[in-house]
Amino acid sequence: MSVPHVSGSIGFHALSSRDAILSSAENFVLYLLLEAQPHAVGGRRLPLNLGIVLDRSGSMYDEQRLDYVSEAVTYLIDQLGPEDRAAIVAFADRAAVVATSDQLQQDKARVKRAIDDIDLLEIGGGTQMALGMEAALAEVEKNYSPDRLNRLLILTDGQTYEERKCLDLARKQHGRISCSTLGVGIEFNEKLLMEMAEASGANYHFINDPATIPGIFSSELLGLRNVALTNARMEVRLSAGVELKEAYRASPQIYPFKNALPNAERLLSLALGDVEAETATSVLLVLVLAPRNPGRVRLAQASLYYDAPSAPGQCAKADAVVTYTLDRGAVGKANAYVMNLVDQVSIAKMQSQAEAAAASGNMDKATRLLGNAISGTQRLGHTKATQVLVSLQNEMKKTQSLESRAAKTQLLTAQATLRKTQMLDPESVKDALQE
Repeated sequence: MSVPHVSGSIGFHALSSRDAILSSAENFVLYLLLEAQPHAVGGRRLPLNLGIVLDRSGSMYDEQRLDYVSEAVTYLIDQLGPEDRAAIVAFADRAAVVATSDQLQQDKARVKRAIDDIDLLEIGGGTQMALGMEAALAEVEKNYSPDRLNRLLILTDGQTYEERKCLDLARKQHGRISCSTLGVGIEFNEKLLMEMAEASGANYHFINDPATIPGIFSSELLGLRNVALTNARMEVRLSAGVELKEAYRASPQIYPFKNALPNAERLLSLALGDVEAETATSVLLVLVLAPRNPGRVRLAQASLYYDAPSAPGQCAKADAVVTYTLDRGAVGKANAYVMNLVDQVSIAKMQSQAEAAAASGNMDKATRLLGNAISGTQRLGHTKATQVLVSLQNEMKKTQSLESRAAKTQLLTAQATLRKTQMLDPESVKDALQE
């Protein structure tokens, strides 16, 4: 059962996998979904303040990657409005500011020519992404404002030096400047780029075909235009007798919250970053419940804190309430909407476990886990996810490793596909709330 909150342009509700629980149940596992969905409303959008960080290492000349990057950045420049700001930085062994936001405001044509000539920059051929990030952050700081959407767009195709520094830079800017990451090809460190995006509340993209770079830049820009809330976070106060087992971001992307632990006051804080309008943004908590006497029980109090355009410091609340009962017949069925997301999170978890098993040389375990994940996607009717998992499983069976180019490509494709939540019909959440 949910006690939802709808305030102004945002809906926030709590849904549990079951509304009724047997009073005698020992260590009962309950899934709690906390979901926010801002509604599209008229009015101004947040102006952009972007730092575009481009890898110009030697490998970027492969497959015309730089050509597609130039096309994508040129498109982005053309879409910027008069209130938007953007700076462009290239990096290899060194970093160079290709264009400041002032230069972009004054002469777009000149900046476009500089982007076309990005291959002429004398900055070496290595990969020092941290230097590019630092230079771009310095440019973004010049126009930083909580009334702007401040973000880095980082594109790379290779392993970088000083990986820890890159991640630390992303984490340090959390709540101020988010980092969307775009990995091209198969040579980059996908775990690093994923963690950078997760730590800052932004997006990770895998780009197998360089020809899709302009389209992905366009998609990222559309998402930026649709951001309705910034600096969002959930705080969940668990009632006595309720223990947290795991916490996941469940939509629009799936990943675990690492080291998510309630404090001494049983308060759990989870950062969400930027939230787009008309897009479900949710957290899935795996709870373990103790037996209780029959009656209505509040398991958790959830608060969503966020900033909206022209309205910082907002808060929405929702309570998670269930009924303990002695009547087995009153327990009823599990909530289909919640369990659909539980299944998707479980499938993504199995894929990750399969990857770890393969990395340790246990290919039998890896293929078995992938088989279980495939059964799950087939049951849910997720055709694309099934296809990429089958391709990955077949490649692993054939090569008995993840070292081949084909296997690594299939792995990255599977990771990217399974991270994206495939939702049920949105009407089903309305039905769930009305039951």
